[in-house]
Amino acid sequence: MPPQLRQLNVSYVDVQDRLFLKVSTSEDQEYRVWCTRRFTRLLLDRMEESFEKEMFDKPQQAQAVKPAAVPEQARREVAQMQHKQAVKEESFQQDYDAEPVEYPLGEEGLLVTTLKFKNLDDGSVALHLGDNKGKGLSLNLNDELKHQLYELFSRASERADWFSGPAAAAATAGAAVVH
Repeated sequence: MPPQLRQLNVSYVDVQDRLFLKVSTSEDQEYRVWCTRRFTRLLLDRMEESFEKEMFDKPQQAQAVKPAAVPEQARREVAQMQHKQAVKEESFQQDYDAEPVEYPLGEEGLLVTTLKFKNLDDGSVALHLGDNKGKGLSLNLNDELKHQLYELFSRASERADWFSGPAAAAATAGAAVVH
């Protein structure tokens, strides 16, 4: 049986101007990855698209309203409301308390240069954050974990003050490798 995810943590490290994701497992492993502003924006965008897709993939909703009939801004606002309802605030009150024995990606962590994001038929998401040498972190996120990870990245981005104001558009511009 693969190791079970125990705890997630995302923090902003101002000296690096990056977000640091730590994922601890039931086997006392801790996966560490560094996310730049650009990859964080890509990840958040993919997750937001996934939330919007969820709204129209449920049979009772899909028959009532077609996605093309709803303006993009309205879809985003409804998806954000559903996200807020899905996030359990008590999940964010516990301190990160992993005591890892092993660091599969190294103690310093891996700089993310590739992002793979796939919506699965069961509503979960397959996420891979890796480098261009094939190393990385792969997670299958159920609905609850998807919302929690999104919230962790959103809060850390807010602390970093990355996506507000005119500098935000310039910082997130550029091509990306997304699969």
